[in-house]
Amino acid sequence: MRYFIRLVLFSVWLGGASALTPPPDTSLGFFSGEWAGTGEGGSYCYLNLSADSRGFVLIDGGAGDWLGARVQWRNRQQTLQVEEVIPLPVSTQRRIMPLKAFVLRSGFNQSLSLTWNVQSSGCQLQKIETTTRHLNRARNAIEGLLQGENKR
Repeated sequence: MRYFIRLVLFSVWLGGASALTPPPDTSLGFFSGEWAGTGEGGSYCYLNLSADSRGFVLIDGGAGDWLGARVQWRNRQQTLQVEEVIPLPVSTQRRIMPLKAFVLRSGFNQSLSLTWNVQSSGCQLQKIETTTRHLNRARNAIEGLLQGENKR
């Protein structure tokens, strides 16, 4: 009887544990949107990923010129997978050079890491809408603190 009770309790625990973990999101909406971030040496990276699995990558390595590429991508169980890289053509007016290769890694809390050569440590990217939401919360907190000081 003890064995049976232990088996039932273990089964209930196992079933409950899997219910707490949602299945991985494989929709394109999980990664679609604008992403931006910075890296060492003044580098700035920008991704624009559309819900139709296409997008653009722009990298300013710190000199003011862009490296750019079009991309085909997909969401593979909450891991961003780049299917194809199409370097942008040279544009002297826009200061764009072709970006032939890069590595894009998914991180924790919906962040991305983008590296494009062995000399750089790359950029850490977040969704712009997430950054904007955090920025607005921080501004509201400071505003509330300043209003509280003015009432004293």
